[in-house]
Amino acid sequence: MDRYNQKFLKKINLKYIVLCEDLSISNINTAGIPDNVMKTLILDVKFNEKYFERVIHHEVFHIINDSFKEVFDEKVWSDFNVKDFKYAECSTCTDKIGLDTYKKTEGFFTEYSRSTASEDMAEVFSHLMIDSNSDNIDPILEKKIQFIKNNLLKIDENFIL
Repeated sequence: MDRYNQKFLKKINLKYIVLCEDLSISNINTAGIPDNVMKTLILDVKFNEKYFERVIHHEVFHIINDSFKEVFDEKVWSDFNVKDFKYAECSTCTDKIGLDTYKKTEGFFTEYSRSTASEDMAEVFSHLMIDSNSDNIDPILEKKIQFIKNNLLKIDENFIL
C-alpha cells in the first residue's frame, strides 16, 4: 500500500481496508471486494499468498475505476483487442479464473483478464504496480498499458507506476 499516498487514496474514494479470511460472494471464493459506496476495500489475507500483492493492486484499481468510470471507458478498452474477441457478461459468468501470468500474452496478462473489460484493466494495472516482467509485452498490451498510464495521470498528475 506504500505505493499510494493519502491524497491519491482520497481522490479515488478509498478510506477503509478490511482484512479477513474465507471471503466469498454468492458462495464463490474471492480475493477481494471493492465497495465504492462504503469507501472500503475488503481483502482475503488467506486467498493465495502467491498473488496477494497483485490482488491488492487489482482491487484498488476497481475502486479507481468505480470512482472514474468516464475515464476508463470499457468500449475504448475493448477496441484494443482483436476484432473477434468478446468478454463475458460478468466475471462470475465465465470459467476464466486463472491468475498465472502468461508467458505469451497475446493482449492479456492472465486468463482472468479475458473475463471482462474491468477485470482486464485491473489485471493490467496490478501487473504494472508490481513491476511485472515486461519482456512479453505485445502490441495490444502496450496500448492497454498506455491507456491505464494516461488515464491515471488524468486523476493524479503525480501518480507513478
